[in-house]
Amino acid sequence: MDVSPVVWENGVLTIIDQTRLPLELRYIELCTLDEVWNAIKTLQVRGAPAIGVCAAFGILVAVKQRA
Repeated sequence: MDVSPVVWENGVLTIIDQTRLPLELRYIELCTLDEVWNAIKTLQVRGAPAIGVCAAFGILVAVKQRA
């Protein structure tokens, strides 16, 4: 099974919902800066490296949103 924790494709950030682990592997799509912020705030993304990567992609989501 190929698991990608963070995927950026077609302007959409897709991450593993870490609140579902280890019982379920579920991905969520984040299309707005508010969704990225909420995912970090509600611990759908956990750990300093993952939060940093998600936040950086959040900037791309925000830029895409304004374009």
